Amino acid sequence: MNWPNGLTVGRLVLGPVVLICLLSGRVRLAFYLFVIAMFTDLYDGYLARRSNSVTEFGKLMDPLADKVVVSLVLVGLVVQRLPYLPIWMVSLIIGREILILGCRTGVFKTGVPFVTSRIAKWKTAAQMIWVASVLLYMTVLSHLGLPVREPTGHFVESILWIFGTVAAALTLISGAEYLMNGRGLASARVQQEGSPPGKEG
Repeated sequence: MNWPNGLTVGRLVLGPVVLICLLSGRVRLAFYLFVIAMFTDLYDGYLARRSNSVTEFGKLMDPLADKVVVSLVLVGLVVQRLPYLPIWMVSLIIGREILILGCRTGVFKTGVPFVTSRIAKWKTAAQMIWVASVLLYMTVLSHLGLPVREPTGHFVESILWIFGTVAAALTLISGAEYLMNGRGLASARVQQEGSPPGKEG
């Protein structure tokens, strides 16, 4: 365990805490904690590369922590029945994360390197910005004494819808990319294991 991995584990713990805050109506605290989780996601990778302390644990748990935090917070937001947070977007994102997590874990066990693509990083960034924006909007509405679960017709809700659509689109694209890459890696692994050994002498 090193500092980058400690930050990853801390982000994993923050996911259920943010969910509890949402379910108990503490939207402002949920927003602050989610922002902290976002910054740990940015910093742990930078710290690991700078200190040359990249580990197998970190390679597996860092993307897992992102998926857990985003998925749990989205579940908490769906429970709120927000008009600007469509269920189909949430279902698509969580379904993709579960599917790709299984694919990534299977490839990881083979020992074949599985590098996170640029589109996948954009996907994670888009999801976190979208979720943070929704939490911030809820925090502002709550501070102003306005209903959080009713549509206000404000242009911000249209922007949040666009953010969600972009996040969902990147989720689909990166998911398809992962499936194709994972299938290619698995096929290469099978061919390598099934190839006859070379003759000696």
